Amino acid sequence: MKIVGELFDKNMALTLTNEMKGKGYDVSVSPFNTKEGTIYQIFSMKENETNEAMEYFRVRMGLPGAPPEIDPEWEKMRGLSMGPLTKALILISVIIFFTSFNKETFAQMLELFFFNGKGRGTFGSIQAGEIWRLVTPIFLHFNFMHILFNCMWIKDLGTLFENEKGSKVFLFFVLIVAIFSNTLQYLAFGSRFGGLSGLVYGLLGYLWVFGALREGDGFRLPKRDVVLMVGWYFLCLTGLIGPIANVAHGAGLAAGMTWALFPWRSNQIKERIKFILLALFFSIGTYLIEIAKINFR
Repeated sequence: MKIVGELFDKNMALTLTNEMKGKGYDVSVSPFNTKEGTIYQIFSMKENETNEAMEYFRVRMGLPGAPPEIDPEWEKMRGLSMGPLTKALILISVIIFFTSFNKETFAQMLELFFFNGKGRGTFGSIQAGEIWRLVTPIFLHFNFMHILFNCMWIKDLGTLFENEKGSKVFLFFVLIVAIFSNTLQYLAFGSRFGGLSGLVYGLLGYLWVFGALREGDGFRLPKRDVVLMVGWYFLCLTGLIGPIANVAHGAGLAAGMTWALFPWRSNQIKERIKFILLALFFSIGTYLIEIAKINFR
């Protein structure tokens, strides 16, 4: 027996109780004396009807709805502390971004961290031994919203991954996803790009597929966040919000999804094939779409 609602007005309490009984709810009303006066409490006699009865009472009395419940997966993330690599990714990005307030210094940072040096041939800087350029574009951001969006997602997704898998595995993940997404983006549009978003999408892809294939086994990402980020990917792909490193987004997403498929298990073959096809679309498909957009301009 649980309380559905409380009223000071006896007649209103009796009227509402009769209404609810007429709707099929098993309820009763009982007076309760307080210092402020007698309160008439309406009780639900059946536990499985309590939530519906409370909602009926709320609507009938014109009360505001209850706040939405916090997603348990996000609640879990909030209780985790950022690991050292997650902190380092954000700190390096922020430090480099602050150099943008000095145009000369920022220009030097860009030339040092872009995938390929100006005037070099294809992969010229990499061939010259500047292998850091395979990764360092992830630390370059070009406006406040760019770095804010990326750092917020890295804080949440990176923290979850690093806490579950450890810093060493996370470092390996960062290197693989960054190299793959940066390389495809470079091949499509050249070296003038940057941002953590390829890595963000890599983490998204991993958590999405891991949660889908191993439900109840460890961590998972709330479905609404997967829908939000995939929707944002397609919006960026349209070109409506300006120049975006879409190939890096798609390649990062594909790399994270593929990583989550291993170790390979013999069960859920159809699900795994579906994610392999999606990974191919997000990587090679995005690359081809972006190249086609250039040719049809």
